[in-house]
Amino acid sequence: MYLKLGFIFIISLCFQQGVLWLFRSLKLYQPIYGLSPKTHQLKSQTPSLGGIGILGALWVSWLFYGFFDGSSTVLWLMIVFTLFSILGMIDDCLSLFKKKNKGLSVKQKFLCQIFLAVVLMVAYIIFIAPLSFIQLLFYSFIIVSSSNATNLTDGLDGLLATCSLVTLLGFYIVGNQELQLFSLFFGLIVMGFLWFNRHPAKLFMGDTGSLGVGALFAGMAIALGDVWLLIPLGLVYILETLSVMIQVFYFKRTQKRIFLMAPLHHHFELLGISETRVVQLFVVFALVGLIILIGI
Repeated sequence: MYLKLGFIFIISLCFQQGVLWLFRSLKLYQPIYGLSPKTHQLKSQTPSLGGIGILGALWVSWLFYGFFDGSSTVLWLMIVFTLFSILGMIDDCLSLFKKKNKGLSVKQKFLCQIFLAVVLMVAYIIFIAPLSFIQLLFYSFIIVSSSNATNLTDGLDGLLATCSLVTLLGFYIVGNQELQLFSLFFGLIVMGFLWFNRHPAKLFMGDTGSLGVGALFAGMAIALGDVWLLIPLGLVYILETLSVMIQVFYFKRTQKRIFLMAPLHHHFELLGISETRVVQLFVVFALVGLIILIGI
C-alpha cells in the first residue's frame, strides 16, 4: 500500500514536469494582472495550467491502482473536480490566447459554475443519495462559493497548494475510511504539484486547478453530510473571499479602500511582508481552522 502511495506522488511529479516542459517549449506563460504587486510582474515567464497535471495524475492514478473500484461517491468526486477543472482550463486557455489576464467574463464563469453545480447535484441525487430541492439548491451554492473562494486564494507561490494540504488533513481526520483514503490520495498529487509551485514557482496552478480544488472540497463535505465543516477547514478561503467583498462594497460606498489590495494576501504583501512569510502566515490561519475543527 505504501509503495502504491509513493508511486502516486511520482506520477504527479512526472505529470507536472511534462506540463512544465510542454508550456515552456510552446512559450505559453501566465498573463500577469496589471494591477498586481510589482514583484508579480517578474513572474511573467512562468507557465500556468499546472492544474492539468493534477487532473491527469488524478485519473491515471485512479485507473492504474483502482483504489476505489465500485465507489460511486469517489467517482462523483472525481467528476466534480474534473468538470470544474475543465471550466478553469477554458478560462486559462482564453487568457493565453488573448495574452492578458482575462479569459471568461465574470458573468460567463459564474453561470457556467452554477450550471455545473446543479448538474453534479442532480447526479448525486440519482446515483448516491436522495436530497430535497432546497438541499440541491443549497449544495449547488456551496460548490460554486467554495470554487470561487479557492480561486481567489491562488495568488502566491505555494499558497493554495499548502492550504489545500491542511484542508485535506482535516478531511482525513473527520472522514470515513473512503474519504480518508481519497484525502491521502489527492494530497499526494497536490504535493507533487507543490514541488514545482513552491517559491520561486516554476509552475502555476491556474484556474484549471483552483476552481476544481474548491469544488472538490465542497463535494467532500457534501459526501460526508456536513457542509459546515467547510467553515473551519476553509478558514483561509473565507477570509480571502470576505476581503474582496468588503473591499468592493466599501469602495463603491466611499471611493476608499480598507485593504491596500484584495484578496487579503496582496494586502500583506504590500505591507512589505515577503511572499514566503505571507504563505506561512496563511498556513497558520489554516491550521487554526483545523485546530478549531478538532476542538469541536
